[in-house]
Amino acid sequence: MASKRIPLVVVFLLIMRAIVVGVSYYLVRELPGLTSSFVSIFVGFLAFDLIVAMPKFSLRIKHWKDLFLLILPRLSGTAITIGAGLGLGILFGILVKLGLPVIVGAVFTLGLSYSVAGEIKGNISGYVGMISAIEMFDRIIRIQSWGDDWLQDMAGPAGQIVYGTFYALLLGWFVGIVIGTLTRLFLPRGYRHLKSTAYSQPLWMRSFSDVVHLGEDQVLLQVEVSGDSSLAYCSLAETGLGSNFGIQVLSIIRSQEEVISPPRGADVILPLDQLVVVVPSTKTETIMELTKGRVFSE
Repeated sequence: MASKRIPLVVVFLLIMRAIVVGVSYYLVRELPGLTSSFVSIFVGFLAFDLIVAMPKFSLRIKHWKDLFLLILPRLSGTAITIGAGLGLGILFGILVKLGLPVIVGAVFTLGLSYSVAGEIKGNISGYVGMISAIEMFDRIIRIQSWGDDWLQDMAGPAGQIVYGTFYALLLGWFVGIVIGTLTRLFLPRGYRHLKSTAYSQPLWMRSFSDVVHLGEDQVLLQVEVSGDSSLAYCSLAETGLGSNFGIQVLSIIRSQEEVISPPRGADVILPLDQLVVVVPSTKTETIMELTKGRVFSE
């Protein structure tokens, strides 16, 4: 039996993802600290996957704005998470030097950094906070002795990790954005990598098929309401489309400039409005009888 051929687009994406890893690591290989390479590769992957998955992308200002709005909260959330992890590592590292058992300090460093990371909006991974925290904690407890200049002894390792981690964060984003943009320009549509954490995108940036999941017994229609329809001049709540027929109105298209999406119960349906509806397949004739209008798409 002949083996299945891997589509060229998949091969292309695998090659470009490999380039993201290689470049992200190469640029930070000389930076101090365990967190540098991890952070650079992780955020490089994230930025790359975010861009490649966008339904539409070009070099137009609109798409650059969309990209900026998508990446900014993740960039800031990740930076805050790393900062929180470093702070917890410093705190419990100092407490261990003052007498707290190492095992207790390590447990609280990891546990609290992971919990705090989960509460930070936009953070890409709790592991980013954990690794930065335990790296900082380990550096401090390994300081052999605390003299009069203990603050300087602690500031050295702390400064190295902070510098290396945040510099790696920025480099990772830069690599992912540049390579992701070049890759996306060669793709006819967005592609997703199933193992990526990139896809908690806002609804307004996700494709329609990702937001609305139609069952086998449902149909998507765009129908026009005629002046003779019993729905004309009724509010959406008064029509009983949902409660009586199981018909979900996704939007009301009044003109190119006026689209009500999603509509509320108080929104009134006017003649010549076009309704975008999800209809049980057994109710398609019902919606046509109620609107007495034309079907524009199905």
